[in-house]
Amino acid sequence: MTTLHGLLLVNKPAGITSHDVVAKVRRILNTKSVGHTGTLDPMASGLMVLLLGEATKLSQYILEGDKSYRVGFRLGFRTDTLDSTGKVLEEKPVTSSRAEVLAQALQQQGEFQWPVPIYSAIKVQGQKLYDYARANEAIEVPQKLMKFWDVKEVVAAETGGDFVFDLTCSKGTYIRTWVDQLGQALGCGAMMTSLVRTWSDPFFLEQALPLEEIEAQWKGLGKISSIVEIGRALPKVPKVKIKGLDQKLLMNGTISHDLRVQLIQTFKPGIDQIVQIFAQESGLLLALIGLDPAKGFVIRRVLNL
Repeated sequence: MTTLHGLLLVNKPAGITSHDVVAKVRRILNTKSVGHTGTLDPMASGLMVLLLGEATKLSQYILEGDKSYRVGFRLGFRTDTLDSTGKVLEEKPVTSSRAEVLAQALQQQGEFQWPVPIYSAIKVQGQKLYDYARANEAIEVPQKLMKFWDVKEVVAAETGGDFVFDLTCSKGTYIRTWVDQLGQALGCGAMMTSLVRTWSDPFFLEQALPLEEIEAQWKGLGKISSIVEIGRALPKVPKVKIKGLDQKLLMNGTISHDLRVQLIQTFKPGIDQIVQIFAQESGLLLALIGLDPAKGFVIRRVLNL
């Protein structure tokens, strides 16, 4: 059985869960070593970045990235889930012009302290919010800092209430909340009707493949064109190359004096979280090293490639 190490870029279809995607990839590749870097709601489609093999050790660092979406929404409705899959709570006439909708959307750029959707997996007192919602239990919904930018209309509204916008946001941000806040600001309510993830820093939807194509390539060719090598998984993280004794010591859990000197020259405190350590001869990613305020440089991850 071939063990793959790297990032698998998948074009998720709407109508299945992120867990379903992971399960299908595990079946296709006949491996349990598959993780992901952020879920998409069942109604959402687009880019999912899966982690294969040793790449699962990079998950917390890949999760840090910003993301872009194409969101469709309809004015005049507010639902309990903030999208079209939920129960309609309010229905109001739409009196805003397209220009007013666009102007308000552009106002919703920047940082906002907004409530998370009640139908979300965030835990409060050890229980997921959507469990409270489904049980109809009262709970104080937490606020979250959300950041949005590059908001622009993509498709001019053909009817008074339907719009499609592109936007970019910080990690852990809820697009449903952005839509709901827009509807509230316009006084008529709004619900999300579609969502496509188009970018997950630094990868684009155009680089991804649907599950059917991934399966066909793996069965027919024994390789998959949407796999990103593990050494290219963190392109913005600084790199250091080592060899010989420095490499041997590192793989035994020790940072040599010469490597420590290179780290001091490379690592920017307050900016960098980690430094990637590569083997000079093979070009393989060996480890991730970070800075501990009390201990100095410490090995965060060792990869066995």
